Amino acid sequence: MFRKLIYLNWSAFLARLTNFQTFLVIGYIIFLLILFSNLLGSALVIILFDQNPLVLTQLPWLTSEVHQLITLIFANVLWILHFSFTSTRLLNMQENRKLLAFGYPVKKLSWHLNLMGFLHPLNLIYNFTWLAFLLMQIKHLMYVPVVLAVVLLNYAIIYSIKHRFLKVIEKRFKIIAFSILFIIFGSIQAIAIISREFQYLVAHYLPGIATLNSYLFYTPGGLLQYTATGSYNIGVASAIYSFSALLIFLIFRDHFLKTREGLLQPVIERKVYKRNRLWHFLKRWLGLHAGKFYYYILSHSYNRLQLLTIALIPAVYIPLLLQLGDNYYSTLLIPTMLAAIPVALLAMGMANMYGYENKEFLLHRQLPTSFEIQLKERFLGIIVVPLLIFYLITTAEILYLPQLGSVVGIYISNTFFFVCFMLVFIWSSFYYYQKANYTSFSFKHPIISQKVTFMMVFLIFGLGYAVFAPIGELQIYRLYVMGGLILAISVYLWRNMNVLVRAFDKHILHQVWRNAEQ
Repeated sequence: MFRKLIYLNWSAFLARLTNFQTFLVIGYIIFLLILFSNLLGSALVIILFDQNPLVLTQLPWLTSEVHQLITLIFANVLWILHFSFTSTRLLNMQENRKLLAFGYPVKKLSWHLNLMGFLHPLNLIYNFTWLAFLLMQIKHLMYVPVVLAVVLLNYAIIYSIKHRFLKVIEKRFKIIAFSILFIIFGSIQAIAIISREFQYLVAHYLPGIATLNSYLFYTPGGLLQYTATGSYNIGVASAIYSFSALLIFLIFRDHFLKTREGLLQPVIERKVYKRNRLWHFLKRWLGLHAGKFYYYILSHSYNRLQLLTIALIPAVYIPLLLQLGDNYYSTLLIPTMLAAIPVALLAMGMANMYGYENKEFLLHRQLPTSFEIQLKERFLGIIVVPLLIFYLITTAEILYLPQLGSVVGIYISNTFFFVCFMLVFIWSSFYYYQKANYTSFSFKHPIISQKVTFMMVFLIFGLGYAVFAPIGELQIYRLYVMGGLILAISVYLWRNMNVLVRAFDKHILHQVWRNAEQ
């Protein structure tokens, strides 16, 4: 039955594949091949390069302790990458749940879905890299089953953490967001202090390599490496193997139970319409229709995770880019990343503007208020918050980063960047509509289509290069062109807001009726 399950999922995937998606799949396969070759090649080089006599001649400081430090750092970097890229996407709970109606046993389906998650290409690449990295360093054959067990346990723990991370974000979002931002800004300040007094701090406070190695062995990557390079007898090996096997059984059993719960008792709709203080605040300042829509957005768990991501990426990369000084890359990337913050906020509401209420739109058409007025209020309400963030960031650029350009140039460039993405998101809200899901036991169920997400990332850097790249004396002509386009787009949208109603009737209404019948 497992082969049939894979065949059905693969057939459904191919049936929905468009020409554009085929192009994305080919690019994704190339990315996987490059990633696999780089990871495996890096592991081989780091393990074997100290055995080359020529390397030892050229690098006399490369002692066994230094080499061990390098391998421990690589192990921890590999673990961080593994944690970041571990994918749970192949569960596809919404579609595979339908198989229960055709007699697929729920227990088998639960196990098979978890096995499919393990067989995701990214998961296989990282698990195989771990096995190759550790098995090439083992000191005895009895370590082999231990290494196999801890690699599988490592995958199980990461998989379990990522499944529960969304729940934790939902319940403790403010504490987690504040803590992460505090740690990041503290780390940035620490790096800045260390960089100013690097030689003094290294000479007086940095521990010896042996001491540093002993600390690193207690990190996740160090613990994995110890199972291959440590010295322990068969009794200790048996204890590690038995304990790892017990944890693997318990964690995967928990995965099985949670998957079965998600299949039998899906969370179709959350209590997002509870009239609390946030609801009354949004209704008062944004209006009934825009306020309610914003409440749906802010009540969805995935959007809270998106907010955290939007805050983290610039908080990490922009200070690093500022350390590069006034050069071409910082001049290009800093304004692009700052302009992308309000664009990402705009995408949360506008890229799938009709995916939240869904069936309620059938009632909205019967309200005494004109549907055009409802959609206009929603549209204007959606752009208020991103537009406010946009102008705050633009003002901060002018005050604190004057090297990025003139006042007029920064305002026109950022406004053009924002308006272009507003058009893209209006288009995607009609042509890439999808119903918002509130599915249990699933880390990755985005509101926005994956095609729109990919296109947005590509356009951020492509349009950022076209708008912010220094072009010298031709800059004034680029500003004239962007200013004219901003004016034309704004006038057209303001005078033709009824195009939203026509597009809704043509592209969205029949999908809402179809979802209402399910």
